[in-house]
Amino acid sequence: MAMKERSKVVWPGFSNKPLPRHIKKVGRNDPCPCGSDKKYKDCHEHEGDKYLLSLAHAEERQAAKELRAKLKEQGVPWWRRMLVR
Repeated sequence: MAMKERSKVVWPGFSNKPLPRHIKKVGRNDPCPCGSDKKYKDCHEHEGDKYLLSLAHAEERQAAKELRAKLKEQGVPWWRRMLVR
């Protein structure tokens, strides 16, 4: 009997590469992204990634809001605009 070679199943669009960061990396001595003109370590470092995630989500929400407004001007129906995230 011949032995079958085992092969990996590779799904289309799947890779083993790590996903890109969804939050920006801020160094301790960089200016704080909140705009306070303080260093990050003196302003929001104690909140850590939770603070940076909230900033990233706020930017995404603002971008989605602007896209919905643009689609409204183009005459896209409301039910299609609702699906924009």
